[in-house]
Amino acid sequence: MRISGKLTLGMIAGIMAILAISSYLTVNREIRLFETDMARDHETFARAVALSMARVWRADGRAHALGLLEQLDAGEGAVHIRFVPKDGTAADPRIDQAALERVRHGDGSLHDKLEGPDPKFYSYAAVHLGDEARGVLEISESLKPRDAYVRTTVLRAAFTALILALVCAALTFALGSSIVGRPVRALVEQARRIGAGDLGLRLDLRQHDEIAELGREMNAMSSKLSDANARLVAETAARVHAMQQLRHAERLVTVGKLASGIAHELGTPLNVVSGRAKMITQNPEAGDSIRNNARIVMEQSVRMTQIIRQLLDFARAGKPNKSLVDLKHLAASTLSLLRPIADKRRVSLHFESSDPVSEVVADATQLQQVLTNLIVNAVQASPESSTVEVGLRAAPGAMKPGADATGARSRGFVCITITDQGTGMGEDTLERVFEPFFTTKDVGEGTGLGLAVAYGIVQEHGGFITVESKLAEGSRFEVYLPLPESQ
Repeated sequence: MRISGKLTLGMIAGIMAILAISSYLTVNREIRLFETDMARDHETFARAVALSMARVWRADGRAHALGLLEQLDAGEGAVHIRFVPKDGTAADPRIDQAALERVRHGDGSLHDKLEGPDPKFYSYAAVHLGDEARGVLEISESLKPRDAYVRTTVLRAAFTALILALVCAALTFALGSSIVGRPVRALVEQARRIGAGDLGLRLDLRQHDEIAELGREMNAMSSKLSDANARLVAETAARVHAMQQLRHAERLVTVGKLASGIAHELGTPLNVVSGRAKMITQNPEAGDSIRNNARIVMEQSVRMTQIIRQLLDFARAGKPNKSLVDLKHLAASTLSLLRPIADKRRVSLHFESSDPVSEVVADATQLQQVLTNLIVNAVQASPESSTVEVGLRAAPGAMKPGADATGARSRGFVCITITDQGTGMGEDTLERVFEPFFTTKDVGEGTGLGLAVAYGIVQEHGGFITVESKLAEGSRFEVYLPLPESQ
């Protein structure tokens, strides 16, 4: 049962109990007053009749006195009177005869009510008749009017109680629904939404009571849960990213060790093959077909040597030779070196620097390799008549992915951006873009080491690389390098 229904039933029960007690006390009080008034009237009437009867008795005799009494009793009213001589008895045997005898001897009066099918109220008073022995006047009056009054009072009280109960029930139900029922339903719905994970909606209880206070506390709880959920999501994402970076670093270490060993093992045989092929191409006695095949062997050997050099760069064990490098000059010179490659593919290269601060402490050769790898990838991904944008800007608020957002930053970063208008990459490709030997290029166009090498170099310099890409919209690589401590 709802709270409003319980309040209504409780209010009705309380009202009925109060009215019942009040009616009971009122009826009893009225009955007592009724009987007191009746006794007082009987005594007054008895004294008047006794005096009149005594005068007639003395003047005209007993017969005339009793005749007068009969005339007084001849009416059809509810009150009857009769004379009880000294040896007579009361009209009803239930009257206490001993008390009646005391009245006969002048000891006060007697009042008694007798209930039953025909309830009556009896009063007895002594009558002095000169030398005659004392008699008693008996006055009796029906109590049916009293019973009718009681019934009327009870019915009136019951009707009043019913009307009050209905009115109070309606008011209690209306107020209970408005003050308690509706707010409690809103609280229940809010609790269900919170349980289902919907923390965005807030309660608006325009009251000033405990229920409204509970609603405000529930809103505060929702806000705290929402903030905690947001922090949890952010922390989870940061942990996932950190785990991905850790796995990626472990793969780089493993691949780097393997690559280093393979590169050293293959370097000497490839030099021998390349040298012998070169000797054949220079032998005048060999035929054109032999020299042509030898040239092909030599070219492929050179290509294999370049791949081995990339593997060695990827697996480099030595520390970079760092010095103060002007990134603006480094980017401009790198673009000059790569412009012929871009022109061959009919792609424009554009460089723009928006910040005067561009110097970092780094290995210039390694940074140039990073820029070369990224720009060549951008040129190869770009369609004809498109532009590869290279930018340089300060990034004082930059932060490594997965780092604590509340942590203090001792210095800022400088950012190099490489943006192309190529085919872009999907989500699956973006997750593996820095993995060694992973490539989307055709066979013979790439080894899948360019971005892995760039990633490793930037990591060693204390920076990081981010990438944004959408299919058919191009890609944007951002290389963040830390500024010197003094800046």
